[in-house]
Amino acid sequence: MSGPPFAANTPPDRTSFRYAMGHFASGVTVMTTAVADRLHGMTVSAFASVSLEPLLLLVVVERATLMHRLVMESKAFAVNILGEAGEATSRFFADNARLTVPEFREGGYRVGTTGAPILNEATGYLEATVYSTLAAGDHTVIVGQVIALEIVSEDGPLIYYRSGYRRLHG
Repeated sequence: MSGPPFAANTPPDRTSFRYAMGHFASGVTVMTTAVADRLHGMTVSAFASVSLEPLLLLVVVERATLMHRLVMESKAFAVNILGEAGEATSRFFADNARLTVPEFREGGYRVGTTGAPILNEATGYLEATVYSTLAAGDHTVIVGQVIALEIVSEDGPLIYYRSGYRRLHG
């Protein structure tokens, strides 16, 4: 068996950092928001709980994205948790080509309390208003105060691990 592709004495770079981070399995979500008639969604894996008092969560969004601009304007968003059947949805919302077509199909979502789209296929969702932000390199950590949530099904999660989608077994 060969050793790891990146040795401990090698200075980290973008490639080795991404490779190392890929060894951490994460759930898959689609973050959504709305400004006026513009509905927008983006696949996000950097999502976590922050606090129980008040109820806070965080997402991390690249500053150069449309999502960043719209959330900073709307001050509200939803995080749609994808189940194991959500791979195609995750891929769609991760592909920048989606920006040239309508992102949401009629009947595939409803509008939540914040005005953000709630995906019908989500196993659950949390809606939040922006509580605080922190600039971090080329991204922004957005902390949201949860104002609504629902667990729709107990289906297994969609997991992203080592650059691929996975499902829990057993």
